[in-house]
Amino acid sequence: MKKRFFLKNLTLFLILLLIPLIIFGASSIALTQNELKNNINTNNASLLKQTKENVELVLNEIDQLSLVYDTNADIGFEMDAILQSSSATYEINAVTKIIKGFMNADPSARPYIYSIYVYYDSAGSRFFSSSEGVAGLANVSDKAWYESYRNQERNKTFWTEAREIKRTSFDENPLQIMSIYHRMSSRNGVIVLNILPQYIENILTSVTPLPDQSILIMNADKQILFKNSTTALLQDIDLKQISESPQDFFTMKFASGTYIISKHQSERYGWQYLSIVPQHTLYEFPSELSGFMLMLLLAAFVIGLGLAYFITKRNYGQISKIVHILDSAESGNPLPPMSDRIKDEYSYIINNILKTFIEHSFLKIALSEKKFRMKAMELTALQAQINPHFLFNTLKTIYWKSYALSGNQNEVSHMIENLSDLLDYSLSKPEELVTLEEEIRRTLSYTEIQQVRYKDKFEMIWDVDEEVSRYTVIKLILQPIIENSIYHGIREKEGKSKIKVKAFALKGFLRLSIIDNGAGINPETMKKIKEKLKDSEDYSDHIGLFNTDKRLKLTYGEEYGVQLKSKHGFGTVVSMCIPTLPEGIVPSTLDRPSDD
Repeated sequence: MKKRFFLKNLTLFLILLLIPLIIFGASSIALTQNELKNNINTNNASLLKQTKENVELVLNEIDQLSLVYDTNADIGFEMDAILQSSSATYEINAVTKIIKGFMNADPSARPYIYSIYVYYDSAGSRFFSSSEGVAGLANVSDKAWYESYRNQERNKTFWTEAREIKRTSFDENPLQIMSIYHRMSSRNGVIVLNILPQYIENILTSVTPLPDQSILIMNADKQILFKNSTTALLQDIDLKQISESPQDFFTMKFASGTYIISKHQSERYGWQYLSIVPQHTLYEFPSELSGFMLMLLLAAFVIGLGLAYFITKRNYGQISKIVHILDSAESGNPLPPMSDRIKDEYSYIINNILKTFIEHSFLKIALSEKKFRMKAMELTALQAQINPHFLFNTLKTIYWKSYALSGNQNEVSHMIENLSDLLDYSLSKPEELVTLEEEIRRTLSYTEIQQVRYKDKFEMIWDVDEEVSRYTVIKLILQPIIENSIYHGIREKEGKSKIKVKAFALKGFLRLSIIDNGAGINPETMKKIKEKLKDSEDYSDHIGLFNTDKRLKLTYGEEYGVQLKSKHGFGTVVSMCIPTLPEGIVPSTLDRPSDD
């Protein structure tokens, strides 16, 4: 009881303390995460858009070069002519120097430009370089741009490529550059703008608000063109999977952890601007809030535990006092004195118990004793009900037999002996339980009398398992049912009939069945009999059946009684189920075997 009280109080306090905290904490964390997610999405979208504008402002330099070396026919004509000329005149050299100086002005003024190449298909293997002037492909170390131009589709006017170049043949550390290609529209050729990635990567690093945030710029071929310095953390990230995602803001999990990813597309250059941030970096505050909530929940649990223990100890002491008073009153021990003052509800209960318990206890005992006596008297009266019709007819039969035999007392003496035996059995100690073997032996006295009376109109068949003979039953449990079979089934049917008594043990019960192939019971009468079996009144018809049913219920409980099945013209089956457990223990009806 003390344990149950403690668990009940603990559950109550935990519900009152923990549930509001859990609801508040879960709501706060969910709202914080949702607001944080919206802010991250907005901030990253704004950051990528700003980065795109800053980077493309640098990339627009290619438009200026296109105006000069492609759209401007005079400059393009002069450069094409110089590249095609095989002689080196004074005028050609002077114009070449002017063009070289003009081309070199952009890399000099803009530190992020490494070099500019202008190539016309008509010039063969010669091209203009901002650093060297007129150069031949055979004499320079950087030829990869030319291969990229030749391998590119003719309808593609703009593309970008990350490359490595060696400034000298013995250079061990290649220079990382990003080349922007622009195919000329006025004549066949290409303008190549080589940019140093470090300048743009410094821009990316300067606009990155978080220490672990990575910003990448990829071209249409999923090649990284620019990246900030934190990109080394992303070695296990599948950039292709990220790039092909249809969403602009999403979460993706990789081996190194979960990342929050934002994307922005450049329509002109076909580039993708990516922001990749580890989720734990952004959700530090919700994580701290979760830890704080766990601490609060733990504190609430400890407080609830203490309160539950204190209240349980106090209440259990009062309840123990009440139980002690009840036990003392039950056992006749002296009761404690009544309290002069009512302190709480327990004091009120204790005083009222002390005032009323003795009166209530005596009334209860008197009522129980009265019920017990009534039950014993009713059982005795029921067992004493022997069919007077049977006694009358038996005595009449004995009389006529004695008259007919005139001195030969064998059969008459036998009937009288059986009758005496049966009367002695039924009237002596009616409340006593007997073995099934004894009950069957006494029932045989009755059946032998009836077989004489009805001139062997029926045959008795006994199918009794040997092991059940020692089981105890109430007296006259078989005789009234057999009597019913004879008077209501066998007697009214032409020819010789059979009555079978079957007894066997099944699942802790003794199963008794009396089966006859007599006239049977029609459905209407059968319905009335089953309805009467449910009532507690006495009836003159089928008295043996109702008597036996009532005695079974009084002895073993209301759930026990007779079960009746009959088919008109075929016979009747009366079944009884009796518990075989030790005396005083009655099995639950849930454990009874089926009536089928």
